[in-house]
Amino acid sequence: MDETAQVLSDAVALLRRAGIRLSSGSLDVWDLTLPDGRELPTRVRVSRRPPTPTVLVRLLAKPDPVRRVLVVTPRATAHLRTLATDGEVDVIAVDQELLVLAGVRYDVAAASSPTAAPTSSVRGRKPWVRWALARALLLSDTAQTQHRLAELLGVSQQAVSLALKQLQTVRRTEHGWLAPSPEELLVEYLAVYPGAGGAVTYWYGLDPVITQATAAVDFCARQEAAVLVSGDAAADVYAPWRLPTRTLLYTDRFVDLADAGFSPATEAEHTLALQVPADPTLWRTAKISEPALLADPLITAADVLRTGGADAAEAADHVLATIRQKAAL
Repeated sequence: MDETAQVLSDAVALLRRAGIRLSSGSLDVWDLTLPDGRELPTRVRVSRRPPTPTVLVRLLAKPDPVRRVLVVTPRATAHLRTLATDGEVDVIAVDQELLVLAGVRYDVAAASSPTAAPTSSVRGRKPWVRWALARALLLSDTAQTQHRLAELLGVSQQAVSLALKQLQTVRRTEHGWLAPSPEELLVEYLAVYPGAGGAVTYWYGLDPVITQATAAVDFCARQEAAVLVSGDAAADVYAPWRLPTRTLLYTDRFVDLADAGFSPATEAEHTLALQVPADPTLWRTAKISEPALLADPLITAADVLRTGGADAAEAADHVLATIRQKAAL
């Protein structure tokens, strides 16, 4: 998980520990329900460093009559604290466990299972299209034209052309683009893809993991949220091998699974994670594989590895074996 994704996920965890519900929203729009029942619509601005006074002036220059500005950052400066206390801006400073909304500071309950934040070597703007192209070529049976790849990923041919030039292990043939050595492309992809980013909420259920995944997917569908199943539950479809212990759902917006019978949980204790990804290509590459409700096998394998466990590497390798067989690696 990259730094921005970690800050967002930590902010969501702080809200939960303060008794504040993230009722709905996306990565940049959060609809919060305060402990007293009041609704607080916000527009989220994530900053890996405390925003300067100049940046804050710019953020507040065009007030939104509906949504308040919510700054999510690791630490809050004295100036930012003052603005928050005066009710001019809302703040979540994750490293300081500071949460001020509408001028009110909320106490945060102690974390039961603190965990270390993973880091990523990939900084700055993520090349989502490049990584999606790698997956698309690995998942496809034949060479793909630039036009077809652009159509598949929902991006311009110019974006595809630029991304293809940055992939070291693909070549253009008379029939289109392909990887002469799919194994090299697979190794290249697995070495650099940092995960889908975004923000994660964690949930706990008592039913078997596959049952939990099915119930959560049905609930998300009723909320009209797009959803993909990944992690152990998806791996159990692609290559059944180990007993699923946790699963991951990708959704295009936040969904409060408490209304579906799940209990909020910590990262260490969860059985189901719900992630709103920063990677916009997940649904596109999922369409290459069947069934459509599953994240593609490459995303699934990476998520199985992140789930962990003594046999996670073997479980992920069983999923990757389905790709190797298809490409005759």
